[in-house]
Amino acid sequence: MNLKVVLPPVIIVVLGMGALSGVQNTGFREHIESTLTESAQGALSAAGLGGVDVVFAGRDADVTAPTDAEALAAADVVGEVEGVRAAAAYGPDGLVSAEAGAADADEDTAEDSAEDDAADDLADVATDALAEATASLEPTTTPSDSGTAGDDAGKDAEEQDEPKREPTREEREKAQEDLVEIPNITFVTDSARLTKDGRKVVREAAEVLAEHPEVEVRVEGHTDSVGTEAHNQKLSERRAEAVVDELVEQGVDRDRLTWKGFGESDPLVVPRTFADLEKNRRVEFNITN
Repeated sequence: MNLKVVLPPVIIVVLGMGALSGVQNTGFREHIESTLTESAQGALSAAGLGGVDVVFAGRDADVTAPTDAEALAAADVVGEVEGVRAAAAYGPDGLVSAEAGAADADEDTAEDSAEDDAADDLADVATDALAEATASLEPTTTPSDSGTAGDDAGKDAEEQDEPKREPTREEREKAQEDLVEIPNITFVTDSARLTKDGRKVVREAAEVLAEHPEVEVRVEGHTDSVGTEAHNQKLSERRAEAVVDELVEQGVDRDRLTWKGFGESDPLVVPRTFADLEKNRRVEFNITN
């Protein structure tokens, strides 16, 4: 059999099937996104939330509203729509965390806790009265004892006023080396949800930070170049913040952590293959102090 005669038609058929599959997958995804967008807008309209922009990437939604409170409320509504996997809230200043919404919720429920506060006040009065009665039965503190207590209080105040020790250059370099050796953190495709392996890697990062308690770290998210720049920018921010949240869950002090998303703007390699795209999808840790 002459291979020069047979191979060209076979190659054309294989390439044609691949292109057809890509077109079908793209069309199916666009159909899902269109259907979910209509359902989400309907749910928002029923909830009385207007002026909200919803953009889907697969089954994940980016919900943008004029205020942070509206963004959180709209994201909750969209997240309950059947078929939606996750909904991220964006206000006028960018991604809105659930903690900001919790602060507003605390203010809204202040009146509901008035009775509990009154009960606490009564309990405090009873406790103070008991303390005074007990103090009248205790022996008077001698001057020497008072001086000792004052010295202890002074020492505690001095310890609290002491500035935090900055890491040495060697400590920073060692911490950075240990962080670079950590495997890449993985997420569910086109979302900020950590995979099982991704959570395991974050635990390794938390252990490294526990070994270097003096360093502060910025978590940096990067994506590949598939999709729009705006979507990839938001996705990188959500992924970096998700890693910070998981580190805090693992016991790392949040004051030591910051995060930033770079989208597709800083690729590790020039993307020519699927493996190159995978390399560019990454989370990096950089020492900041």
